[in-house]
Amino acid sequence: MRHGYVLGIDAGGSKTHALIADLEGRVVGWGQSGPGNWEGVGLDGAAAAYAQAVDAALEVAGISRDALIAAGYALAGLDWESDHDRLTPVVTRLGVPGPFILVNDAFGALRAGSADGCGVVVIVGTGSTVAGRNRRGDTFRTFGLGMVWGDFHGATGLVWEATRAIGHAWIGRGPATALTDAFVQAYGAAGLLDLVERVSRGAAPHPDGRLAPLIFATADAGDEVACRIVRQAGEDLGQTAAAVVRKLGLGAEPFDLVLAGGVFRSRNTLLIETLASQVRLESPAVRVVLLEAPPVAGSVLLAFDAAGLPTPPALRERLLAEAHHRFDMLQRGIPQ
Repeated sequence: MRHGYVLGIDAGGSKTHALIADLEGRVVGWGQSGPGNWEGVGLDGAAAAYAQAVDAALEVAGISRDALIAAGYALAGLDWESDHDRLTPVVTRLGVPGPFILVNDAFGALRAGSADGCGVVVIVGTGSTVAGRNRRGDTFRTFGLGMVWGDFHGATGLVWEATRAIGHAWIGRGPATALTDAFVQAYGAAGLLDLVERVSRGAAPHPDGRLAPLIFATADAGDEVACRIVRQAGEDLGQTAAAVVRKLGLGAEPFDLVLAGGVFRSRNTLLIETLASQVRLESPAVRVVLLEAPPVAGSVLLAFDAAGLPTPPALRERLLAEAHHRFDMLQRGIPQ
């Protein structure tokens, strides 16, 4: 029986996660550091974030780098072919022995959520990205650069639509909406005019994606304007996902549609069902998967792939469950 451990890194714009598992899928080490997207922190900054997370995971695991046999790196900022040449030396500097797979972070989330590593992933946080992989190994990914280049603008876009609807209601151009009171209360303002004055004069922060849960809550309470905003978001995301399905020729076969990112943590039924209905027009057999585990678990599965090791369902389920538990405790500051 082969021995050793595999490493996964998931690096994003706000934090970097590292995860180590044994060859049975048991999590033995985990670590976290700051932003790992080289576009924001530079190549040296990214290298430092990767190394800090890996060192923390190795310390928890109680092993040295020499015990690692493969790695999977899912990195934000790996957007173009030129980035492979830019980032390969960075991950090589980590000194992890064995083969590795290097991909954009969207494909790490897809590997975590999809039973066989194929299908489509829709990631919606502050912004959004849609990516996919078919069973021939072909891949496709949207630009992930916001509405200017064709993607839905994530939680930020939801809030933009909400403030626009609030403005239209005040002007008299659109219907009244409970979003007005929800935003006023969130800011502790005396009323809408007080809110807008404070924001426009810099006395209060501009509405941003952190207010997206207010839109879902208002829609759940039955406000038609909020429902329209959520429904439009689902249609936009679903149509992009359906286009990726067509690009990759996935429509004729069952596949997993993985939903990842902070916006989906709301579990808003209207958003999810509207999105899924657009994809089902292309592929009625699609299976919707809400990703619960941290995407770094997908990076570990990529490490298994790099090593040529199988990832049977029992191994994958163990890995996802343990990674979810460990990082949930880490985020809540619970000692482990």
